[in-house]
Amino acid sequence: MKRLIPPLAVLAIVTVAGLACKASGTPIPQTPYSDHQPDNPMVHQVGRSLIDPNGQPLRLRGVNLGGWLLWEGWDFSKGSDLSENTIDQGVIKLVGQDALDRFHQQVYENFITEADIRAIEGLGFNSVRLPINYNILEDDSRPYVYLDSGWRMIDQALTWCEKYNLYVILDLHAVPGGQSGLPPSNPSPGEPRIWFSPDDQARTVALWKAIAERYRGRTVVAGYDLINEPLPSNGNKLILLYQRIIPVIRQVDPDHLLVLEGTAFSGNFDAFTGPLFENEMYGFHMYNWFGDNRKKKLDQFQEISRAQNVPLWAGEFGDNTYAMIGSTVAMYENSGNGVTAGWPFWTWKKVPGKYPALATITVPDGWQAVFNLISNPKKNPQPSLAEAQAGMDEFVHAVQLRNTPIDPQMAQALTGNWQ
Repeated sequence: MKRLIPPLAVLAIVTVAGLACKASGTPIPQTPYSDHQPDNPMVHQVGRSLIDPNGQPLRLRGVNLGGWLLWEGWDFSKGSDLSENTIDQGVIKLVGQDALDRFHQQVYENFITEADIRAIEGLGFNSVRLPINYNILEDDSRPYVYLDSGWRMIDQALTWCEKYNLYVILDLHAVPGGQSGLPPSNPSPGEPRIWFSPDDQARTVALWKAIAERYRGRTVVAGYDLINEPLPSNGNKLILLYQRIIPVIRQVDPDHLLVLEGTAFSGNFDAFTGPLFENEMYGFHMYNWFGDNRKKKLDQFQEISRAQNVPLWAGEFGDNTYAMIGSTVAMYENSGNGVTAGWPFWTWKKVPGKYPALATITVPDGWQAVFNLISNPKKNPQPSLAEAQAGMDEFVHAVQLRNTPIDPQMAQALTGNWQ
């Protein structure tokens, strides 16, 4: 249970703190919650602001670690945006299950390492968002049995980030059954999506309880991003699922910040008529491939954030020109636009497509041939077993940080407006 503080005690604490801040000229944010804990040991919400474990204002600026613990085709190659399941099935046909398992392990060991975390800190960022595929922790054949191998990878990431003073948002990027039928959700063919499956919903609730129970004491964890880019048929289904997940988390972890994404790929918060619980923030995503509606969308998000007194965080943006990235960061940094909690760029490391990357993966020809076959087997020749294995080995080599140069122009676009 949440440790409750009597309302008069809260008033006294806030009043004293407010007088101290007034004396120093620093305004103190206010909170609407009667059970707010001024001594919360984690990153937490106070009004529309974030406060760090030391009680100081916090703004998160960082990158996503996309492509590591959940694979997406558009980060891995020049071609179609295939889901991890689709990539896996194609690789199995070429080289078999054992070779696929080795490939997964090699990518996990090389795509993100301590050197990557050190480089991210070296650019001036203070946080990362860690997208997670549920099945690094839970195999569909053994639901509710959680895998030590998955915990170890998350634990290692947190240890590295602690060493380099980076906060981590744990993002459940793909839930059991998939929260949409699109590749980033990694839906399994023929399996019902979460909005229609009581079993998948129950597994998602239980998984979040396990995550919260394991990391409840880790101050490096800035928050839990509950469902990436949910796409239910209506917003009420999302609210109902959040209302199942949140109390279960709070049973074991009363302190960590919760990130709630909206519907329509985290771009619509109309279903949120008010805060669902204390200590939360709204996470929106913004990509501008079909026109520049950034200001209109920010005005909409800000109106909800102000009305409900909830922080606003841009959980994903990117994949565009240097100029668009730079001007988007400038908009987020402009206090008049209401992005009070900060942002992480999508993504740290990827194969550039139409637009440049931050840390650039040069896709090997052998791996591209494998990917082309998986993407369109009718139009592309099938590599031999040896050629396919060589292409996979080349990809593992290509994703290592020493082989993924950081684009200085992209780094400047991301950091030039606040450093």
